[in-house]
Amino acid sequence: MSNTVYTGKLRQWNKDKAFGLIGQTKGKRDIFIHGSELKGLSRKPKIGDTISYQIITSKGGNTQAINGHIKGISEPLSSRHTQRKSWQKLGSLIAIFLSIVAIVNLVKYFM
Repeated sequence: MSNTVYTGKLRQWNKDKAFGLIGQTKGKRDIFIHGSELKGLSRKPKIGDTISYQIITSKGGNTQAINGHIKGISEPLSSRHTQRKSWQKLGSLIAIFLSIVAIVNLVKYFM
């Protein structure tokens, strides 16, 4: 898998089977995307949505889109991961601070 991120418009979508085709740049074939590869959605995909994605080649030699994100309704994984880590760091700092306060108060109590 390449780290290159591509962008295209959703040209077809089968809502019953949850897959569709993304139109690529002129001269290239549309690329298949399965609904499970669209991350962080707040609504169903619609024809015309702008999708960012990466490409892999399947065992059968076909290319397909993975790690898809619809512009404006889903957040790329890297941003969500960074936000989660920030909250985890804040929680850890608060826990350390409260532990220090508790230890200081215990020392004062026994002195």
